[in-house]
Amino acid sequence: MSLSFLILVVETLMKKIILSVFVVCSFIACKEEPQATRAEQTETQEEYLAKNKLTIPAKGKLQELTPSQKKLVQDWLEFKTVHENMKLINSSTRFAIIEDLGQLAANIDDLEEKKHPQNLNANQIRSRFLVLKTKALKLQDDATDDSISNEFIEKEIVKMNQVFNSITYQISQASKLDMKPEEILGNTLKATGTIQTEKENNVKEQKPVEKYQNTQKTVQEVKKQNP
Repeated sequence: MSLSFLILVVETLMKKIILSVFVVCSFIACKEEPQATRAEQTETQEEYLAKNKLTIPAKGKLQELTPSQKKLVQDWLEFKTVHENMKLINSSTRFAIIEDLGQLAANIDDLEEKKHPQNLNANQIRSRFLVLKTKALKLQDDATDDSISNEFIEKEIVKMNQVFNSITYQISQASKLDMKPEEILGNTLKATGTIQTEKENNVKEQKPVEKYQNTQKTVQEVKKQNP
């Protein structure tokens, strides 16, 4: 076997070894690359959620319903659903608010299709629900635009809170026209009414006594004039 032949065989083996090593290294690199990509995607999603958390200022938060307002809407299920939607939007993130706003608009549609409770079927209430729906749909579009800041989204939520607060105010106003005072204010007014009634009864009881005393004075004066 000649020397040149041995050299050729060695070169061929070296090439095969180098090629095998290259293939193995490429396979390992390809296997590790998706794992690194997934890790980057996970970090990006976590950063995105943290970056897009919405914070509503204290002065702009959704107001709690008063006891009288709760009583007025206690059987109005559609209103309660919209109210829960508003609470959810106020505690949401930009990542989830798009779906929340769409659900709010759909529930307002459902509310408008149903019959409003007696004394609450007023234009002032209906018109404000429509304004709230319009703002929800507009904000839904804005939230998908990356060029719009979170601060703008937060300010728009505050405006929606103001509209909803005006709805609850109009509900109170519309109901006051037809509800008895004790139905609006509850036990507090009943207690006050009881005290007032007692005072009136005391006055009534005192009047006959005063009348009797006045009569006695008149009789005595007549006797003096005619001894």
